[in-house]
This record gives sequence, structure tokens and C-alpha cells, in this order.
Amino acid sequence: MAIARDEVMSTPELLEHTLAHLPMRDLLTIAPLVSKNWLAITLSPALQRALFFEPDLTGTHPVVNPLLVEMFPPFFLLPSGDWPPPWSWPGNASRFKEMSWITAPDAFKREDASWRRMLVTQPPTRTMVVTQTTHSRIGDFEQRAVLKDLSLRMGVLYDIAMPFVDGGASFSLRRHHDLDRENDLALVVWESVSCLGKPEPLLGELFASEGFKSVELKFEERTD
Repeated sequence: MAIARDEVMSTPELLEHTLAHLPMRDLLTIAPLVSKNWLAITLSPALQRALFFEPDLTGTHPVVNPLLVEMFPPFFLLPSGDWPPPWSWPGNASRFKEMSWITAPDAFKREDASWRRMLVTQPPTRTMVVTQTTHSRIGDFEQRAVLKDLSLRMGVLYDIAMPFVDGGASFSLRRHHDLDRENDLALVVWESVSCLGKPEPLLGELFASEGFKSVELKFEERTD
């Protein structure tokens, strides 16, 4: 038994195969700390794909990053009911304040935090439509922007969505079946504006990532 164990530990291919069966969180946070050898193995292309750091183009059906689902539930929960009111959508300030982020903000806020580099799906999401509906006393105004050639990572998705929520909007992340690829996404944003002006920021610096990068959204009014 000891000989077989030692053979696995000393053979990179066997060790890689073994580590690939670890829970994703353990592969990310524990395995690299065991030894320099284990750290090197976790950087292999196969394990980097398993950790959603590198694209895996072999899949035919998109898989959502399970660790991101666990850490950022407002982005992945589905609205309840057939026609839920927009203010009840899961991407809102109250749900943000229930995330794991609140228990370890310094770790999440770091510019080099690993979650920022993680792909949202495998294979990677290539196109995302951002639709923003603004409700006011005079009616609704809808505009949308299309982001292409993304290989969408969580840092980009967070940097797009968080400012909306900070300003009082809510959002829902959905499959966008109208586009070419099955794994395209739609970020649907809804906000209500008042004649009293913008509210105070709802999230503030606590949820501001130090790695924040502004994403240009070229909005066009939706007429269809």
C-alpha cells in the first residue's frame, strides 16, 4: 500500500489524476499548500481547466462554475415564480450582503483574488447582452449593449453588475437563447428612478474590488 501511494505521489501524471478528483475548493486552496510539487501540479493545464482558470473547449453543454455559484449566489439564483417583479430579482443589495464576501471582505477585495480570474462557465461564455430597463413616472426606457469575444470571467461580470446594484438597481443573469451560442448570457438590469435623484450607494467601499476595471457598455435604445 505504501509503495503504491509513494508511486502516485512521485509520478506527476498519477498525482494530477488524483488531485483532479478533489473538491474544487480543496484543489484551489489546500492542495497548493501541501508541497512545492503539489503546487506545480495544480498549475498543469488540465487542473487549471478544472479550476475554471483556463478554457475547456471539449464540453458540448455549458457548465456553470460551482465555486462561483457558492460564493456569489446573487449572480446565479433564478427569480422565483413565472413573472417575478423586478425588485425581487436575486441580484440586489440585500442578497449581496448575504454573500460570503461579508465574512472576509479583505480577501475578496484583493486585486489578485483568484475569483476574479475564474471563468463563469465552461466552455467560456463568449457573448453577453446587458439589457437595462429604467422605470420612471413617465414610463420605461430600455437600452441594451452587446459584449462579444469575452471568455467571460467573474471579475468582468462583477465589475459590470456591482455598480448597478450599488446605485439601487436589481439584476438577473439568464441564458440568452436568442443568440448564436447555447452558452451566451443575458444580464437583465432593472432600476426605478425618482424625481428626488439618485439614492445613496447601497454597497459602498465594502464591496468594491481593488481589481475593479471599468467595462465600456455601448448602450443602444431597444426598439423591438
